[in-house]
Amino acid sequence: MFLKGTVCELRVLEMSDHEAATFTKAVNAGLTTEWLWTGSIPMAPIDTLAVWKKEREAGSIEFGVWVEGKFCGTTGLYSKRDVYREWEFRILIFDPDCVGKGIGSEATWLVVAYCFRRMNGWRCYLGVNEMNERAVRCYRQVGFVQEGLLRDAIYTYGRYYNAVRMSILRPEWEELCKVRGVEITGPIP
Repeated sequence: MFLKGTVCELRVLEMSDHEAATFTKAVNAGLTTEWLWTGSIPMAPIDTLAVWKKEREAGSIEFGVWVEGKFCGTTGLYSKRDVYREWEFRILIFDPDCVGKGIGSEATWLVVAYCFRRMNGWRCYLGVNEMNERAVRCYRQVGFVQEGLLRDAIYTYGRYYNAVRMSILRPEWEELCKVRGVEITGPIP
């Protein structure tokens, strides 16, 4: 275990055969990937491992999302820009049994806290398909604010969709912590 919340825990992605096979099977099934921004299917576990390895070599911090001993998603910080102290946030809860239970929100909060407290980030940003209303609500709940709209930036299932750009700044997150009564120092909640 690396970061533990009340409904999930985040573990450093081991890039094991088990993780790759579980992830690949779920993504190929497409049960929770309707609004993904990028990616292609079908894919094989070896493809998944290659993508994860490439991301890690680029400096990304990748976590597996675990619920009661079950690997159900991935999340992390990507595309670090040192000068700006910013990271791109990504998450995919690929197990349909883990959707709609607050797992994505808690995992998002844990990664954002990690970004600001452990990585000394100033800005954490993301992009999301505007039709993914559940994800947009989740990000707003964690404190992300919309900063722009990329028109027809996503092409999936034979149609173009707008991408919503959102971000949260360290002072905004710290203020949200105060409002929620979350301690900013000490172990990440």
